[in-house]
Amino acid sequence: MVWSILLFVSVVISILAHEASHAIVAMFFGIRANGVILLPIGGVASIPYLPKKPGHEILIALAGPAANLLIAMFLLRFIHPYGAYWKDSENIGAVNPGNFWFQLQLINLSLAVFNLIPSFPMDGGRILRILLGLNMNILKASRIAGIVSSVVAFSLIATGIIIVNLLLIFLGVFILLAAKSEEYYLQLKTVSHGLKLKDVLMHDYDSIDANATVMETSSILMTNHSRYFIVMENGKAVGTISRMQIVKSISEMKYHVKVKELMKANLSYLDGNLKVENLIEKLAGNEERLYPVLVQNNFAGLINFQHLMEYLLIHSASTKEYGRIKSLAGLV
Repeated sequence: MVWSILLFVSVVISILAHEASHAIVAMFFGIRANGVILLPIGGVASIPYLPKKPGHEILIALAGPAANLLIAMFLLRFIHPYGAYWKDSENIGAVNPGNFWFQLQLINLSLAVFNLIPSFPMDGGRILRILLGLNMNILKASRIAGIVSSVVAFSLIATGIIIVNLLLIFLGVFILLAAKSEEYYLQLKTVSHGLKLKDVLMHDYDSIDANATVMETSSILMTNHSRYFIVMENGKAVGTISRMQIVKSISEMKYHVKVKELMKANLSYLDGNLKVENLIEKLAGNEERLYPVLVQNNFAGLINFQHLMEYLLIHSASTKEYGRIKSLAGLV
């Protein structure tokens, strides 16, 4: 049990090293990662945007598998004799002091190879898209890479069903969903190319005074059906509060409690000069979440994913992009 826990912790560290390598190489090219998201099949370094040069993007993608290969090479010094561990079937089962380093090395080799499979969300899928993009536009390259990802996914699912392996089925379904998600976000980035946050702001929004009491705020709910409100104090956005939080406070008879005591503070402010295409995933993470936007350090308005989609639909009504945006918005 102890050695199994140690192996689990070591694998998590190996995954973090993989993703940290992506982030470090991206930082070398002037791109700062926002963090690492751990997934059932590994992790994803949250890189807000990718470099314009294909060579830089390939290096960022290869950094992760390279880290796992370096770990595997380093672990060679702890495996003596190597041939005995490779041939002895007893060392392939439950982890123990005798096969710990061998199993950790095998897992790192597997992580490196698995991530080079040419399908999303693995690094191999991104590399395939980059290479295809050298001879065609990025959308066409993404569609082809998406088709390859789907073929890989269905192959894993079919193999999993035939040999009754739930892990293969799970991986196939995950890759299939990830490929669809990747294409969705790329198309959104394409149709929003050139837009800045300050171009798509909400200037007319539902707000509540931070010093208003729950009782004073309750009357707003009778005529306003918004699910979220921005909380303002001295002309500055200081937090958000949900409709249900106010209703809950009323039901608990907290009539004289001020809104600022109930609101969600620590707002994440966005710079109005940021490109919309670099924030698509952040906004889509919670479609209704409101983000205050600053222009020259002054509060200028709000943005959320729903408003962005409405903006794109309205401003593309007479263009050839309308059908695609309508589909991305889920209206067809």
